[in-house]
Amino acid sequence: MNNSSHTNRKEESKTHPLKPCFHKLSAALLPDELFRKEADVKEWIGAEGDGDRNGNIEQLSNHKDPRKQQQMQPPAWMERTFHPKGFSAGSLGKSLPLDALVEMERCIGIPLYMVANVSPLVIPLAVALWLGFGLVWFKHVATFVAVYHGSLYLIWRLCLVPVFLKRYQRGAKLTDDLKVDDPAHSQYMFAERNVTKYCSMSYVWPDSLHRPALTDPKGPNQDRPVIYCLIPHGLAPYGVVGYPYFSKVWNSKLCSWVCAPVLFRIPFLNVYFRAFGYLPARSQHILEALTKKDRNVGIVLDGIDGMFHTNTRVGTEAGAILNRKGICKIALKANVAMVPVYGFGHTGVYDVVVDPFGILKFLSTKLHMSVTPFFGRWGWFLGPPKRDVPITLCLGDPIYPPSRTSNTTITQNDIDEHHVRLLDGFTKIFDTHKTAYYGESVGAKKKLVFVQ
Repeated sequence: MNNSSHTNRKEESKTHPLKPCFHKLSAALLPDELFRKEADVKEWIGAEGDGDRNGNIEQLSNHKDPRKQQQMQPPAWMERTFHPKGFSAGSLGKSLPLDALVEMERCIGIPLYMVANVSPLVIPLAVALWLGFGLVWFKHVATFVAVYHGSLYLIWRLCLVPVFLKRYQRGAKLTDDLKVDDPAHSQYMFAERNVTKYCSMSYVWPDSLHRPALTDPKGPNQDRPVIYCLIPHGLAPYGVVGYPYFSKVWNSKLCSWVCAPVLFRIPFLNVYFRAFGYLPARSQHILEALTKKDRNVGIVLDGIDGMFHTNTRVGTEAGAILNRKGICKIALKANVAMVPVYGFGHTGVYDVVVDPFGILKFLSTKLHMSVTPFFGRWGWFLGPPKRDVPITLCLGDPIYPPSRTSNTTITQNDIDEHHVRLLDGFTKIFDTHKTAYYGESVGAKKKLVFVQ
């Protein structure tokens, strides 16, 4: 950070002796050597958030020892603002420069992942139609998909994996980076690190979520587990891929994200989902993770329905969560807080083909997986996301469950009220940060609506 930035922060501290309103961590700028499980969170966000444990900024600006004051300054990849309306217009929507090798790895790795979702279904089906009905055209489909998938894998595995294992000092083998029995290690896989760089990813949160906000007052130094509720899904919710941030920044509990159970049955991909600590999207698994495994849980709340709301009319972003109340019931049962998260950029990184009759949406819902065509950067079918649409995840104030005794019955009215609070949380996040992401002119027109 340059001297002028330090001066501005000192002047800001004198003008605003209270806590900052919002914090921002640029995941794309976090040094590679800090992207590891063993790194202390203080190395990521600064010494207890740029001040003492309670975020007392006045202490920083008035500290007598210049060396101590310099140590307490936030790192270069962290920013803060004291403005209640968030960061300056357009500042959250900027794409950052990208290393050419990282760009190449993701331009191969992401299409590889995308085609791996469909080839286990397309290839056997095409072969069956060819052999069973003599439809030669399907022979060519099966051949093309197999060759395309295989070529991407060979380029990625033989040419790019060794380079990044060495660059990030992960070991000599891919299994050194991805350990099926150790999600806390696997969440730092080099490919996920490269996604945060490719998407210029950043995370913004209010001071009400800043450490040590999630420390349980009844248990010294014990973090509360939380449920991170993310919208919108878009075609692919890339913000989720920053797994370690949800497992380190706001508390120190491993975060397990949930996904459709069918994904655990897809060869090759199921290994990755298990290694990253994913859970099947079923209430019993979520409750077990929160109460017995003592983990955080992350859920993309609009799920598959959210994939079909990327081409909304100008000025409108949609969250398909009006009927998604099950997570509120789980939060009440587990007595944990929900943290609303809005992923700016999720609906813009791909162009999704949505049929006017809703057939693709119907099939996707029934199969619990997307079957809709989409195009990414350069119009690449099933390709990498657009580079000029950065991903910024903005977190809201924690929504704590009301006080109740352990034997209090949870009523539908309790669930409905909790759900309303969650919707209000999403609206507040969107309205607070939309100008900082889209800019003044576009942000003024943007509105978040909730649909079925």
